[in-house]
Amino acid sequence: MALTSATPRIDQATPQRLEAAVFGMGSFLRTEARFGIVRGVWKTTVGYGGGKSACPSCGDAGDHVEVVRVEYDPVTVSYGQLLELFLSWNSSSENPCFPQYASCIFVKNEFEKRMAQAALERYRLCSDGPADIRIATYKTFHMAPNRFQKYFLRTLLWLMKEVRHFYRDEIGFVRSTLSMRLNGIVGQLLPFTRLPEDITLYDLDEDVVCTLEKYIAS
Repeated sequence: MALTSATPRIDQATPQRLEAAVFGMGSFLRTEARFGIVRGVWKTTVGYGGGKSACPSCGDAGDHVEVVRVEYDPVTVSYGQLLELFLSWNSSSENPCFPQYASCIFVKNEFEKRMAQAALERYRLCSDGPADIRIATYKTFHMAPNRFQKYFLRTLLWLMKEVRHFYRDEIGFVRSTLSMRLNGIVGQLLPFTRLPEDITLYDLDEDVVCTLEKYIAS
C-alpha cells in the first residue's frame, strides 16, 4: 500500500494475518459498503467471480457474478459469523433481476464448504428469504475498475479531498481500511449505531468527523 508519512492510525492497526472470503449478493457496490463497517473486516475489494469469461465488466459480466472479496481477522470475526451476516442481508434483499447479481458463497476449501452448507441449511429452515442462494468453488477473481472500488466514498468530493492526502496512488486508496470504513459509513441502506472502533483513529479533521457522525444513528 502506497501511503504518505501521515498514515492514519486505523491503517497502522491492520493485523498482519488476514483471511479472505468471497461473497456475491446483488450489486457489489452495496455489498462492499455493508461489509465495510463489520468489526474484524479490514479490507474489501469488488470484482467478478465464478465464470470463465476472460474480461468481465459491469456492462458485460458474462457468466460471472459481482462479488466482494472480504479480508478479515479470524481472531475478531469468524468465517461462520460472516456467513450469518451475509445470509441475514439476503433475507431482506430482493431476488436479482440479472445473473450477475445472483447470491453466491464462494468457498476455497472443504472447511468453508461445510460451514457454508450448514449455514445455508439453517437459513432455509428459519427464513422466508430467497431460496436461490448457491455455493460455488472459488477459482478466479477479476478486480473491478477503480471507479467501482469504494464507490459511495468517491461520490462525496468533500470527503475524498480529506482522504486523498493519505494515499499516493489508487492502490493505496483502494486497499486502505480507512477508505473501506468511510465507504461503509456513507453507503449504508439502513441506519447503524456504532463503528468497529473509535472514529478518532481515522485521523480526520474535526469538522469532517462531525459530519460523518450524522450518518450514524444515536
